[in-house]
Amino acid sequence: MPPSGFSKKAVKGLLLFVQSNYEDLLAEVKSGKHTDITSAIKSEIDNLEKALSKLDIDENGEIGERKV
Repeated sequence: MPPSGFSKKAVKGLLLFVQSNYEDLLAEVKSGKHTDITSAIKSEIDNLEKALSKLDIDENGEIGERKV
């Protein structure tokens, strides 16, 4: 059962998204873009941290770009 507030369809969509990202990451390792899975994961973490550092959620829950 999905967590409260999440529909089965939403959870399934999220899991498919995550699966696709793992498949893409493995393909990048196989293609030589990354030397190994550890460096590929670290690269993805760095990309997520960069994106999150630009994200702003205001007091109304609105998502926007952080103003520097």
